[in-house]
Order: sequence, then C-alpha cells, then structure tokens
Amino acid sequence: MDRDEQSRSQTTPELEDVSSLKRLPLHSTDLLTLLGPSGVVLYESPSIERLYGYDQEELVGKQVAEYFHPEDRDRVVEAFAAIVSREDHHVETVEYRHLMADGSYKWIESVGSSNPTPDGNYVINSRDISERKQREREIQQTREQVQSERDGKEAIRQLLLQTSTNREIAASVCHLLVNDYGYESAWVVRKQGPGGGDQHPVVIADHGSDRGFRHPGEGSAIDAATRRTLATDDPVTVTTDMDGENDIVAQLERCGLFSVRSVPLVHEGLSYGALTVFRTDTGSDVAGQLVDEVAAALAFKQQVHRQQEALAGETVTELSLRYTGDHVLTALSRTLAVEDGDEEDDEFPELVVEELHAEGGPGSTYLVKTADVDAETVRATAAELPSVTAATVVTETETTAIVSIRAETGSIRGVLGGYGEILRSITVCDGRLNLTVEFPRRTDLSAIVDAVQDHWPEVTMYACTERPVDDDHPSAFSGLTKKQENALRAASLSGFFERPQQASAEDVAETLDSSASTFLHHLRNAERTVFEDAFSHDPSLD
Repeated sequence: MDRDEQSRSQTTPELEDVSSLKRLPLHSTDLLTLLGPSGVVLYESPSIERLYGYDQEELVGKQVAEYFHPEDRDRVVEAFAAIVSREDHHVETVEYRHLMADGSYKWIESVGSSNPTPDGNYVINSRDISERKQREREIQQTREQVQSERDGKEAIRQLLLQTSTNREIAASVCHLLVNDYGYESAWVVRKQGPGGGDQHPVVIADHGSDRGFRHPGEGSAIDAATRRTLATDDPVTVTTDMDGENDIVAQLERCGLFSVRSVPLVHEGLSYGALTVFRTDTGSDVAGQLVDEVAAALAFKQQVHRQQEALAGETVTELSLRYTGDHVLTALSRTLAVEDGDEEDDEFPELVVEELHAEGGPGSTYLVKTADVDAETVRATAAELPSVTAATVVTETETTAIVSIRAETGSIRGVLGGYGEILRSITVCDGRLNLTVEFPRRTDLSAIVDAVQDHWPEVTMYACTERPVDDDHPSAFSGLTKKQENALRAASLSGFFERPQQASAEDVAETLDSSASTFLHHLRNAERTVFEDAFSHDPSLD
C-alpha cells in the first residue's frame, strides 16, 4: 500500500506534518492544504470553512483535482506535478477556479514549493483572489470599450473622408453597424422635404435582415418606430421587455428580435431622415452610442452636400417671406409698441436681428438691434415674455441698443429646411417678421413655402427674384465654422469693431455663452479666413 492509500485509510496524515502546519503563523485569509504526491488531500486548515464553505475534514482523502474548474484542471495539475518532480528548489504559483460547497466557483491563487515535508507531502498556501479578478475584468472591459469607441470614431471619420454621396455614406454606415457591431439590420430613410413625417420618405440604404419587421402588413414600407422618429425628430427605442409598446413589442417577438432603435438625422435643428437598427440581443453601450454618432455624421454630411450644391449653382433665387403670427420676435415688437403707447398709430419699433447658430442645445439665441427703444426697456420687455429664458444688454450707444435674447423657440433656419439656403436678413417691422433668404436656382420654392407654412400658417411670400452668383465676391461666411460665424456676426452687430468700441470682448462673449478668450480665439480665426479669401492670389489673373 502506498503512502496516499495509508493516509486515506487512517484519514489523517502523520502527526508531525499536522502539528508543524498548526504551528505556522497564517494570515487570516490564507488556507493551508497538505497534499500527498498524487494530489490527495491529507489536511485542510480551519480557514477552509470560511473560504470554501466545507467542513474542515470534508475534503480529506479526496483527490483535490476533482474540485478544480474543468477549464483550469489540466493547468493546475501540471503545476503540481512540476513541484513533485523537481529535485531542486522550485516554486509554482497558479490561479484557478475552485468549487465551493454551494456549487459556485471562486478564483483562488495557490503557491507551492518542491520542498516536501519529512513524510514526503507538500504544503500548498491558497488565498481568495476573486475581488482582484473582478477588478481585472472591469479594467479589461474598460480598455476594450475605449478601444471600441476609438475604432468607431475612426470608422466614422473614414466614412466622412472616403465617401462622396449621401447614399454611399449611408450604405457604409449600415454595413459597419451590421458587420462590426452586432446589429441584425440597419437602414437609412431620407425625408423628401423638411418638416414632419408625411414627406414620402425614401430608403437610401439597407443592410442585413430585419426578419420581416418592416413589413407587418400589406403596403407598409416603413415600420412604426421609424415613422414616429420621422414625425417627431425624437429617438425611439423599443425592447421586448418594455410595457406600453404592445404593437411594436409583438412585432419584435414575432420576428425573433430583441430591440429596435430609430434615431433622427438632425444637424443644427434641421431634420433629414432617420437611421433605424435592429438587434437580437441587448448589445453593448458602445454599439448603442455609435448609432447616435453615425446618425449625427449622416445628418452633417447631408447638410454639407446641400450647401455644396448651392455653391455650385450659377444663379440664386432670393425669396422674401413675411410672418404675422406668434413668435418671440413679433411678440417683442408688439409689446414694445404697447409700452410706448404707439400700437394704435402702427408706430412699431424696427428690430434688426441676427440668429446665432445653435450649439446642440434646445432653443435659439437672437441678437436684437434697434434705434427706436433703449436697451434696458428691450431687455426688461423681452424677459417678461413666456418663451424667453434669458435677456441681456450687450451694448448701448446714443443711437443704438443691442440685446441678446435666448428663447425656447425653434430655429428660423430649421423652419426654412436646410436646402442650402443663406439667411440674408431678419427684421421685425410693424409687428411682422421679415426674412430674406437665398436658395439655389433649382430649389423647389413651392415645397419650401409649403414646409414653412406647416410651421407658420400665417407666412406669405411677397417677393421672389433671381440673380447671378457673384463669384468675385462670395459670402464672407462661406469658409467659416459655425462658432467662427457666430463670433463674427455677434462682434459686428454689437459694435465690437467700432471706434470707440461699443461692446467689449466680455460683453460679446456673454452673448455667446463663452469666455472672452474663447470668443477672441474664434473671432481671430474668422478674420484670418475672411482676409485670406478676400486677398488670395488667383493665378488665372496673371
């Protein structure tokens, strides 16, 4: 009978080995195990009850490898065989999962050396490393998420650089989401015109299989989630575990899908369509964020294409619109006339307005300039209007008052629809809002007027002229970013360039909700771009 068999029959090892183990100073979290050369448990220290949940004698006489996770067993057995077979001093440290008394597994780190006890057995020191393993997993997940985000952003950048048409970038986006980020299907719908959801949307790209989700009934070309996004310009997400979306949930379940998400293609308040994706699983946060980012990229690309088409035209159409309905600017004009006691005589103050480009937040910012009312009266009157969230005096001279107004109203540019238009002027006279807008010659003006009337039923077109594009004097703003354009418009209107200066950098910066240094940075870059365009050398003139 070999030593292990003798040990099993006696159920305890030699007293000398056991007494030696009991005299060792153990850390409270450590477990000492005495193993025979073949891996049979001869002794476990009392901490086994706390660490593994077993009684101290429960594993004695058992083959220790039976309690290793199947995926780790060969590796741990190999490490133990290495210390048994070595005659020189050798230490093995191994991490593995050990079976607990409750049936779960816990990560353990065990250390053993090739120096046996006097009876030829081996002492193994073990400790719980589950928390450390969890931290390592979290760190690895974070690294993978960061890398995935970088990969996603780089993919978007490459799509913007390498694709030339709206359909090409939309198709590339759908392939990216399906092939690399686990979506079952992705498709892009473009609105035929600005405004609400009844614009006869057209599918411009599609990849993957939606398993019949988009065609639940005869003649239904677009699913309910996408239709809702097109109508509201709000994202829609529905999963099979949600309440209150019975029709869409039922359709998901019939098609074997877990979720549908539809995201509007919106840039600077202008809506171009929707991107819709389907999944059979929950997916990762990175994959979800990427949908929003590529939707924003698609909308940006659509706007760039429309602007490029406008710049390429040889003639432009100048459209003059007049609006007499409810708007924060018409309300301001009428209220100022009442306060001056002039409304019955139709002597409204004249207001010249600049609408600053929105920076992604809700509402609009207007710079209002007038020579008819003092700045404090304009500010106080505006501040009392229901939709105004902030009103600030920018500057005031003997002849001019300029006030910044932030209001919870839609962008005027957004109402016009994003057809490559250039908003030349906004004025308020006699309580009416007057807009002068340039469009490419081939733009369908009737569609624009119809779309504007969807938002403003009282709008009328009172002038429409056509003129050639002045290639020698392009728009001063054509090469500027939105922040640079805002800085230049605000500085010009507020009198920042006047001498003596009518508004300081701090005054203008407050209007833009930025610091003075940030405003000056954007203004200097705008000035540099404008001067370079104005004085650039044209070799063809030589």
